[in-house]
Amino acid sequence: MKYGAGLIALALLAGLSADASAAEFSYSYLEVTADLSKTKNTATAPLEDDADGRLIGIAGSWEVFDSIYIKGTWSRETKEFGNEVAGVPLDLESRQTLAMLGAGYHFEPGERLSVYAEALAIVDFKVEHTVPLVTRSARGPAAVTTTDSVIEGDGLAAALGVRYRVDENVELEGQLSHMRTEADILRTGGDISDSETMLRIGGQFYTGHGLSVGGYFSYSKHTDDNFDHIRKLGAFLRYYF
Repeated sequence: MKYGAGLIALALLAGLSADASAAEFSYSYLEVTADLSKTKNTATAPLEDDADGRLIGIAGSWEVFDSIYIKGTWSRETKEFGNEVAGVPLDLESRQTLAMLGAGYHFEPGERLSVYAEALAIVDFKVEHTVPLVTRSARGPAAVTTTDSVIEGDGLAAALGVRYRVDENVELEGQLSHMRTEADILRTGGDISDSETMLRIGGQFYTGHGLSVGGYFSYSKHTDDNFDHIRKLGAFLRYYF
């Protein structure tokens, strides 16, 4: 509920502007995104409280009817963790690839306000990461190294958002999303199920000729045992058609 409160407040404030001029909200665009992140390292013996992350992504949305659009996204994110395992410091890296495809619906309750909802299928979820490998010895200390591991799976995602046009060139946006993944651990034959809830606040500036530039801040809660409290600061370039 605390995440949804921010979106509700933004919608209410936007609705107070009765003298607003009509704004056109397009849901047909191509987008390139990049962000930097900090992830709380909640492993048993972290060497650093936060892990650094970097993401690049592309997205496309196409409004096929007046209020319905289809959407696809692809992103690749790397993160670096420092953990101590059996008294040995290790540098661990994670590379996550995520591809989603789905549809959305939007409506405009006010002249400057647009509300949308999206449902997406995670068609490709892959994590390539290094994990600790501990070899016990009866005659001495354990040998600690790293090995490669791959997680593959799919899942579902949903989002609810609001867009508010401050004026002809400036737009604010708030979004609450939830993602759940089901994946197999190829190295061990096991499986894993996780979910992430994210609140994202940002805005964009329309430069003309269908182009806009924007930025955002997001905060996520994750169910994984080894990391949580993901904070991101990102930027995007979007072309509307």
